Amino acid sequence: MTDLTPAPQNSTPVLLESDFPLPVIFTRTDERTTYRFITFFTSEIRNLNTRQAYARALFQFFNWLEDCYPGLDLHQVNSLVIAKYIELHPGSAQTRNQHLSAIKSLFRWLVAGGTLQDNPATEVRGIKHRVKQGKTPVLSDEEMVQLFNSIDTSYIVGLRDRALMATMFYSFARIGAVLGMDIKDYFKKGKRYWFRLHEKGGKYHEVPVHHKAEEYLDIYIYEGGFGELKDAPLFQTSPGKTRKLTGERLQRQEAWAMIKRRALAAEVNTEACNHTFRASGITNFLHNGGSRDNAQRIAAHEDVRTTALYDRRGDTISLDEIERIRL
Repeated sequence: MTDLTPAPQNSTPVLLESDFPLPVIFTRTDERTTYRFITFFTSEIRNLNTRQAYARALFQFFNWLEDCYPGLDLHQVNSLVIAKYIELHPGSAQTRNQHLSAIKSLFRWLVAGGTLQDNPATEVRGIKHRVKQGKTPVLSDEEMVQLFNSIDTSYIVGLRDRALMATMFYSFARIGAVLGMDIKDYFKKGKRYWFRLHEKGGKYHEVPVHHKAEEYLDIYIYEGGFGELKDAPLFQTSPGKTRKLTGERLQRQEAWAMIKRRALAAEVNTEACNHTFRASGITNFLHNGGSRDNAQRIAAHEDVRTTALYDRRGDTISLDEIERIRL
């Protein structure tokens, strides 16, 4: 365990076996407890997004703990301390509840491993909040058309960007599932093409491809010349201004930067992000007579209430409705 070092107070956790940045409180524990802390991330949490979110939450908590209670031992952390942290946390109710969930999960893991007797977070209650409508920026149908038409498709990167946004819009797929696809995950079954998606929570999901997305993807793959490379990433990086694909998988942050750049150039809502196309597609589907139940199945949501958060048909209030206010 000699390669385990304390993390600087303002460091971003990097989960590497050879150089794991321990919170300071764990440098005062025994080797078994330290090992159990590491395996919480490497063994207990399989989803990469959850792993990263919980790592940020826990390192923030333990850094706060060291600032407020320097020298505190792990077994001295109690429900009062955790409740105070949640109470003073500057984040939204959703963020505070996520951090509390991370703390509870870690201590539950430590108790299960026999390194602690009790979970001090068990009695701490989260923050009450109800969300009836999502906050993801949505593009109108006119803005979506404007965005697609604004892309220069005379070179491969433009074709890639149009195909990527169309895939998210027409399939309601999460950005992680789309970027995780290989060429083989866009496949023909019968007379139609399908997407093979690995969604949140390890969920395997197949959805038929809309004819417009199929058109954009076919052109992109043909011009890219990698249709036979079935194990190659479907959406690939392009360094700098080379206008060439590298064969390496496009990352979420790179997709986000591209969408921001494209939205600005197209003069549409510049708040657009990776998740915008999922929300915009669901709203368009519902507006054109699709049911929430079918939208739920296409989006692979566990609960139709999650799908309802993407239903933004009520965002626009007509002038006629406003004029009903009379004196």
